[in-house]
Amino acid sequence: MPIYSFSVTIGSKNGTYVPDKQGVVCMSQFFPAYAQIAAIVPYYDDAGDTTALVSADGSTTTVQSRIRTVIQRLAKSRAIDLAVLRTQTREITKRTNLEPLPLAPGLVLVPVKVRQPRVAGDATTGYINYHAVTAVAASTNKPYQTTVTLSGKATLPVLWTVATVNHQLALAHLVANTPPANQTASAAGVLREAFPGYAPELLTLAVKLIDVFNDILSIKQYQAANTTVQTTANRLPPL
Repeated sequence: MPIYSFSVTIGSKNGTYVPDKQGVVCMSQFFPAYAQIAAIVPYYDDAGDTTALVSADGSTTTVQSRIRTVIQRLAKSRAIDLAVLRTQTREITKRTNLEPLPLAPGLVLVPVKVRQPRVAGDATTGYINYHAVTAVAASTNKPYQTTVTLSGKATLPVLWTVATVNHQLALAHLVANTPPANQTASAAGVLREAFPGYAPELLTLAVKLIDVFNDILSIKQYQAANTTVQTTANRLPPL
């Protein structure tokens, strides 16, 4: 299977991303290794609303598909039900939308706002790979407020503030360390692969230990309260 890619610098023009185009591919022709995906970004070109796949080496490939389709194809390539995965991560993050998506080992997609829509209904959200982020800094390139530096020294301007971007990255970290209580076997496998420290079989034991500690604490508090009452009663003068 041939690989079609080209080096670009991700820039902006009129509030949209504009890669320096040297080639365009169809999604059926190209998908980089999951861990090599640094970002997936929607942008407008002469063909309309398309998507740029930014690789970990800094190169970018243009895909003539909307970003929603690209994310769906990525999930399908991993046999992942996106609806189930979103439900799982929403339970962890307490978010109703824009939740991180752990899709594969080395690939945890973190949503960030990257453009204003030209047409109502166009996607404004791109995705950065949690594992590919090397720096987050304030941007002087208005209207963007943040610049995210990725592996390969690619930089991505983001409309959100630095605090909001860091919060999104923190949610991705939370997903890594707080497995959902009720998950499908496939979702558990994805999380275990994406985060080597993830061990759902230990969750039940951890919960039981917490319950035991809480019981011990309650008993000690009860005993301390009774001791205080008894000591006070002993000090009272006889009637």
